[in-house]
Amino acid sequence: MAVDELDRRLIDLLATDGRRAFTDIAVELGVSEATIRTRVSRLTSDGTLRIVALCNPLTLGHQPVRFRITVRDFTPADVARTIADIAMVGHVALIAGRNDIYLEATARDLDQLMTLLDELRQIRGIADIEPNVISRLYKDYSWRGLRNRSGDWSLGGSGERAHT
Repeated sequence: MAVDELDRRLIDLLATDGRRAFTDIAVELGVSEATIRTRVSRLTSDGTLRIVALCNPLTLGHQPVRFRITVRDFTPADVARTIADIAMVGHVALIAGRNDIYLEATARDLDQLMTLLDELRQIRGIADIEPNVISRLYKDYSWRGLRNRSGDWSLGGSGERAHT
């Protein structure tokens, strides 16, 4: 099902505060609470929306790390599916460019990070792993690409910068 402007506005509000009351959202968007409840249910059941609690792993003493991976002799999609089964990995994406896969993970400590690297090295098809250890996190999980049809929340439909 297509995501319309009301869905985009709803997602934008939930991205700011996922615990916000449906009644408050309904008032702000000028619709009924039942409409909000139905929309959230549809968006979560079809995989468009997932409401989660996020924390900064550095404040917990954990080490966030990002990887760029190059694949050889296998399809990147097959390798990405294998990587997605690793518990420490929180985000896996196919990318276009010099590398084939981008992933985000969090390790308790350096030993667990080395365990993750060893596990990645054993996956058939991985030719190169470029780890990037995060030393300070200023912003994370902030993608807001559903604000308008273009996929870029900062652009208006005509391609000009939107004034918010």
